[in-house]
Amino acid sequence: MRINEWPLPYVRVKCSKCDREGRLSKAGLIERFGPDREMFVVREKLTEPSCKRPDKKQPCQSVLPDGLLVQAIIAKNDDEIIDKRLTAEAKK
Repeated sequence: MRINEWPLPYVRVKCSKCDREGRLSKAGLIERFGPDREMFVVREKLTEPSCKRPDKKQPCQSVLPDGLLVQAIIAKNDDEIIDKRLTAEAKK
């Protein structure tokens, strides 16, 4: 998914190794990386250089915590939603 396709006004990124978490505006990320940059590339560029993981030989374990919510938002029908608990929030 590209930044301009991300349906939320913000992007949260979290590292499961060092527990750092941040929330950035989608508009700011588009300005910084361009609208066509892939979200997973953006995620890596945001976290890898400053990750506080104990073992720098291991890769940063950053994730997009809202990934399943985004999947629910863009699903064409309820049957495609992976985490059904997010159905109501996705329809807001």
